[in-house]
Amino acid sequence: MSNGRTSSLPNVVAVATAPNYGRFAIGPVEVGIGVTLGNALRRILLSSLPGSAITSVRIQNVYHEFSCIPSVREDVTEIVLNIKNIRLRSYSERAVRLNLAKHGDGEVRAGDIELPANVELVNPELVLATLDGPDAHLELELTVERGRGYVSFESREGMPIGTIPVDAIFSPIPKVNYLVEPANAEMLSVVPDEQEEGSENGVVTLSPEDVEGREQLLIEIWTDGTIDPGEALSLSAQYLFQHSQLISGFNKQAAPTGRDLPGAVSIPAHLFEMPIEDLSLSMRTYNCLKRSGITKVGQVLRMDKKELLGLRNFGDKSFDELHQSLLTRDLIPPGTPLDLSSREEGEEGEGIEGELETGEYVGYAEYDQADEPDAYIEQTGETVDGDVSSAQIVDAAGVSEGSMEAAAGIFIDDEPASEDVDILPGDNETDLGEAEAAPKARSRKKS
Repeated sequence: MSNGRTSSLPNVVAVATAPNYGRFAIGPVEVGIGVTLGNALRRILLSSLPGSAITSVRIQNVYHEFSCIPSVREDVTEIVLNIKNIRLRSYSERAVRLNLAKHGDGEVRAGDIELPANVELVNPELVLATLDGPDAHLELELTVERGRGYVSFESREGMPIGTIPVDAIFSPIPKVNYLVEPANAEMLSVVPDEQEEGSENGVVTLSPEDVEGREQLLIEIWTDGTIDPGEALSLSAQYLFQHSQLISGFNKQAAPTGRDLPGAVSIPAHLFEMPIEDLSLSMRTYNCLKRSGITKVGQVLRMDKKELLGLRNFGDKSFDELHQSLLTRDLIPPGTPLDLSSREEGEEGEGIEGELETGEYVGYAEYDQADEPDAYIEQTGETVDGDVSSAQIVDAAGVSEGSMEAAAGIFIDDEPASEDVDILPGDNETDLGEAEAAPKARSRKKS
């Protein structure tokens, strides 16, 4: 056995590199895994990597591709074929328009195109057309877009007259080849010059015993110059990993993370990672969530109504729109804070009636509901000289409304603030007429 450490995971070694070419060795792997990886990576490299391409062109005084331009050696069909070979990088998610204007005798090259800051040209030496004569001129308007794979010009319909659609080859990888062979310990142990052996990014040294009975994958990648071969291999592996991860999480609940508490409802992984763009929200609601750092549906489902309304510029209308969008798509798992249906069902049986069924009236005086007065005076002792003005006025539930003495003498718009109250006779109370006359007499005296 080797003194170096061995790993069950394969090494990835750059065997040969060039600006538009790269050869990589992946191994050692178990028998059968090399073909699986090679075929999957090759298909992704050829069809699924994003790129930029010219999708349409407008030529001054030309209305269709079967035309000839005065003092230009190539016809429009040849010019369009040359335009297909322009390779560039666009860093804009929207379509970008490029202009080219050439006057006088000579060749028209891709380098003559006026480029904005968000577009880079890879092959400026590409010849697009040849002008004959000092009076010749050619003006083009090119449209650049980002995409994946290949899009035929026939799929773009309804374009204005004078706009010629172009077959768009977005894929930056024109060719991929792979080969599976027995694992070679020497090849898989090669350390790149820029890395030191033993470092974290270094390649593990293997011995012949470590690779016995195993195989390796050799994959060759040709690019159009808009992407590095090593970066292309990394992107294709990430794309494969993303899809494999979705399958690996099938029929499993997501582990509690972040705001999940013990006993809380778990949100499925595919639902948690769904972007809020899929909810088709209005721009106002979408921007409110985006500015607050909320980009996934799972983040929304972990917040209750109070938390959502606490977001900046997020009001009741935005909440209703968001909740309705989730509800119509059946994206609210039972038990989450936004599951209002279960909460409403639980609240139907609650309230005063539910409490009265127990027969307990905590803090309430006992009285006969049949003889219940609108209000009564609660007397804690005997009155002096029949004066009940200081007695406490309470309603049927026992809540104090203040005393007659405190309300006496207060007038609002020349009317007394205190209202006449029917006083119920009790064991120690005096004549009602005297009780009513006392506060009224004091009121007139003070006024």
